[in-house]
Amino acid sequence: MVPASEGTRQGGVWRLTVAALLFATLAPVASAAVPLAGLLVVSRPRRTAELVVGAVSAGFGMWWLLQPGQLPEQLLRAAVLFTTIIFVIVTLRAPLALTSRALIAVIGALAGVAALLAVLGSSWGELRWWVEHQAGLEARVMIAWLGLLGGAGPNGPSGIADQMADWFAASVAMTADYFPAVTALQLLVGLALAAAVYYRVARNPVGRPPATFRLFRFTEHLGWAAVVPLALVLIPKLAALKLTAMNVLIVAAALYALRGVAVATFGLATVGAGGFLLWALLTVVFILILPVVVGGAIVLGVLDAGVDFRRRWMTPRVGR
Repeated sequence: MVPASEGTRQGGVWRLTVAALLFATLAPVASAAVPLAGLLVVSRPRRTAELVVGAVSAGFGMWWLLQPGQLPEQLLRAAVLFTTIIFVIVTLRAPLALTSRALIAVIGALAGVAALLAVLGSSWGELRWWVEHQAGLEARVMIAWLGLLGGAGPNGPSGIADQMADWFAASVAMTADYFPAVTALQLLVGLALAAAVYYRVARNPVGRPPATFRLFRFTEHLGWAAVVPLALVLIPKLAALKLTAMNVLIVAAALYALRGVAVATFGLATVGAGGFLLWALLTVVFILILPVVVGGAIVLGVLDAGVDFRRRWMTPRVGR
């Protein structure tokens, strides 16, 4: 769990802005705006900044929730609403760290969406078909656009379009298979972003504020969310549960990777490394060798769950 000494940082506005812009390119902004509005409402805002941010986020969130859409969009909206309700209730009732509250809210929301899917008479197969249909439509539009560029030969635009068609086909299948994992990660990041803004804006915030990123951690019990799905994936007789296990495993791997990056960030800060140029260099390295970096971050996160490097680094050595 996050130590009791965690506290919100009032600085780092530029980092929060960059994170918000990146999030807006990868997920619906409302998945952060709706929980932000919910947190501000229960805080009884009085200052102008609170009222303005609350009104904008609530208005935008309400508009988004009422938009029409196909099954995937409607279930995502339901998931955001369930997540917000559960997160706000847990924040008011339990003195838990932000990560724990977010995980409880997302797990509860996904369970609620699964129940809603059953009530509507739908199934996972139907949801997967809709996701694959929409992703496939977007892929076909992109391929058609590439084809309109003209040219001939394997290295021309038409040849590139043909090559990308195979890549898009595989990508569409993956998007459909791992839609629950992607949705869960979007909800988690949305809650983190909402909390980061909330604890900077609210005058009398409720719940424990988030720690700085370099102190990011979660309960060690989450390890079961990696061990059990991994066993289900590796055991041939349980192949029917493999897709579900893979979705859970992806979320767990992302959390452990994030923990590994937090440990590395803490280590760099401990030795006095930092600055814009260093982070720019690390960003370039991260992009160039992404699989290696992600794998290393996951391993470091798993090791930290057992060893707790940051606590060891902060503990003074006896006799020195």
